[in-house]
Amino acid sequence: MEDIFVVKRCNKIVIHGRRAGDSQQEPAEASAWFRICDTRTAGFIGDGFDEQADAQRECQRLNAASSQLPARQHSG
Repeated sequence: MEDIFVVKRCNKIVIHGRRAGDSQQEPAEASAWFRICDTRTAGFIGDGFDEQADAQRECQRLNAASSQLPARQHSG
């Protein structure tokens, strides 16, 4: 069975401000943060994680919990 919850890497750009009178501005920093995506809805779960390992652990926990739930039945 495929995982319902997966980790998605998102780009994070940190832009440093500049005070009046400063002639130099620090360059922007490129880094990443991680979100948990629900593959059924393409929605995101939670606020995000700075570390991929933390997001992966939460995905494993969510997938384990969701695999224990009975499948929904559609009435039609």
